[in-house]
Amino acid sequence: MRTVVLVCLLGACGSSSTAKIDAPAGGSADALLDAVDGTPTRQPCTGRFGTALTSVYGRLDGYLVAIVQPGSGSSCNGDSDHVHLQVKMNGAIYDVAINVGSSGNVDDVRTLTKDIPLPQWSEGWHPGAIEDYVSLGVHSTDMTQEPRAQIASEITADLASVNHISVFGTGYGPDGAHLIHRNGGGHDGMIVMNPLSSPAHVRMFSFTNQAF
Repeated sequence: MRTVVLVCLLGACGSSSTAKIDAPAGGSADALLDAVDGTPTRQPCTGRFGTALTSVYGRLDGYLVAIVQPGSGSSCNGDSDHVHLQVKMNGAIYDVAINVGSSGNVDDVRTLTKDIPLPQWSEGWHPGAIEDYVSLGVHSTDMTQEPRAQIASEITADLASVNHISVFGTGYGPDGAHLIHRNGGGHDGMIVMNPLSSPAHVRMFSFTNQAF
């Protein structure tokens, strides 16, 4: 939680006080909102997924239930070039594939975290969302290239206590999403790690051959 100082208005009290703000997103715009995320629920990863996504860019709002590390086998849709997040949305599990490198064991991914105000979390698949790194004040020179193992470790640490999650990306079919990186045209992918709060904590990704 963030600690903020609440300033008494119009002489209603004699001194300032310190308080914790726990409020849902969409509340007062007069202070940062640090909403209670709830206790995370983790379960064994699965290879059985839902069917509600469409093959377009959008935002998946759900609950993080499993993290599949690169190289952990294909039974949970895993592979060597992605961290796979398993997100529960409306009772079904969906796969989210996040590049940590390219095939051939190439370490060519850059990453960055940033606090950004974003649309309010609402469980479901939201096609037609528009987000672009440049419009959010992020450029390729702000991002750092890292080895795949380091990126995977940072993602895992980011998400250790996450319950609610939002992911901007493109559906690769009815059961999952990918392209969680710079794509341009308002279709940039990213992980939102505390989507009930404002600003939210976001991790972004790009490849080393992308300049923006």
